[in-house]
Amino acid sequence: MPFTTPNTIWDEYMMWYYHSYVWKQTVYHGVRTLKFPSDMWNYQEIIFERGIDWIIETGTRHGGSALFFKNALAARNATGYVISVDIDSDSNVMHEDKNIRFVIGDSASQETVSNVFGMLPEERGPTFVILDSDHAKGHVMRELEAYVPRMKPGDYLIVEDSNVNGHPVRPDFGPGPWEAIQDYLLQYPGVLIPDKVRERKFGATAAPDGYYIKA
Repeated sequence: MPFTTPNTIWDEYMMWYYHSYVWKQTVYHGVRTLKFPSDMWNYQEIIFERGIDWIIETGTRHGGSALFFKNALAARNATGYVISVDIDSDSNVMHEDKNIRFVIGDSASQETVSNVFGMLPEERGPTFVILDSDHAKGHVMRELEAYVPRMKPGDYLIVEDSNVNGHPVRPDFGPGPWEAIQDYLLQYPGVLIPDKVRERKFGATAAPDGYYIKA
C-alpha cells in the first residue's frame, strides 16, 4: 500500500511557506519568481514527459517563470516558444527574445486570447497553459472560458494560486481560482481531466485542484 501523508501536514507547510513570505524572496537565475519550487519542478517534468512544444503563461510579473519555461523548452529542443501575457510591461526580462514573446493586455479578453493563439501554428505540438494573473474568481473564470476551448486534446492546464481563500492560505481573500475551477468543472463536465497523481507528487502545491489535461 502506498505511503500517504495527511493533507494537514502539507497544508501546514504551505501556510508556513506563504505567510513567512519566502515566496517573495525566491529567484530563478537572478530573476524574482513568485512560484512554489516543487510546483516548478513538477512543471518541467510535465514539459518533458508530455513533449510540450509551446507554453502560454498569463501573469508575467517579474518574468522569472517565463525565463524558467524558456529554458525548459530549450533543454528538450522544443520547436515552439513561451508566450507570456500581462496587463503591463513591468517585467525586468521584457526584452527581445526569440524564445519569449510578451503580450500586453487583459489576459482574459477575446482580443488578447485571439492574439495569443494566433501566434501558434495550426499544426502544433502539445501546449502547456498556465493561468497565473488576476486571481479573482471572475477573472479566472473568464480565462478558463477563453483558453480551454482553444486548447487541443492532450494539452496541459495549470490554474495557479488556487490555495488562496482558505485552501489553505489567505482565508480572507474571497472567491478565487479554486472556486472558479469548481464552477467551470460543473458547467463544462468532461472537458478537463484532473491529474491528481501529478498534482500531489510532492505533497504540497500552490495549485490544489489545479492540474488538468484537456480531454
